[in-house]
Amino acid sequence: MNPPIGSILLGSTDPGRLRAWYETAFDMKADGDGFLRFGEVGVLIDGRDDVAPRAAEPRVIINLHVKNARTLAERLDGLGVTWITELEYREAGGAWFATLEDPDGNVLQLIELGPDYWRLRRERLGHGHGGLLGAAAVASRLPAQDLERARAFYAAKLGLEPAEERPGGLLYHCQSGSFALFQSAGRPSGDHTQMAWRVDDLDRVVAELRERGVEFEEFDMPGFTAVNGVVEVRGDYPSHGGVGERAVWFRDSEGNLLGVGQSI
Repeated sequence: MNPPIGSILLGSTDPGRLRAWYETAFDMKADGDGFLRFGEVGVLIDGRDDVAPRAAEPRVIINLHVKNARTLAERLDGLGVTWITELEYREAGGAWFATLEDPDGNVLQLIELGPDYWRLRRERLGHGHGGLLGAAAVASRLPAQDLERARAFYAAKLGLEPAEERPGGLLYHCQSGSFALFQSAGRPSGDHTQMAWRVDDLDRVVAELRERGVEFEEFDMPGFTAVNGVVEVRGDYPSHGGVGERAVWFRDSEGNLLGVGQSI
């Protein structure tokens, strides 16, 4: 049996002061039960008469996995926090680390896992369970019944031009990865996302695509919240650094269902 960690309790002689510091430091509010929600784990700050005003030694260190450690470190600097280890990039681990004390002397560690961390992890694990394919590049393929019609759609609606072409195929390069359109007599089902882009500013991308005439799909599904066509999805992959995702979907001229998402 492997029970999950449901919450962490920080005992304090002045819980109100300590709770207020956490709310200010990390720009959050305690929920109705008094928990500060760090992802799936809640931190409860409660008054106790069996603890000292300051922690004697850091037997427990709370690791906070953050999306932008530098921005958060600047915020904490403004609060005058005591740094045990100032923010630094550790090449051996491919991540940003910093260690600090809260007002009661509890020790927190900020960790931002960057692309190098995930690359090193893949190498350490032998490219996962994919064998030789784990070390190979991945590229998407999208069918097009009318390749010239598809070329025109991607140019006019998405602002994308093929980097290379061959008989029956168009190859596109993005900042990370590539995809190809290929001449095909088959039709995509359009029942699932066939390819997606991950962006830093979804609202800006959606506004630009709408100006270009892209029509987004409307979804009304249980468990999903949609606002102006943008769907909020719970959960995200750890390497994306988020707790969820905002996403939109649209179809290209050939009926392929495509998505655009941003981690939150």
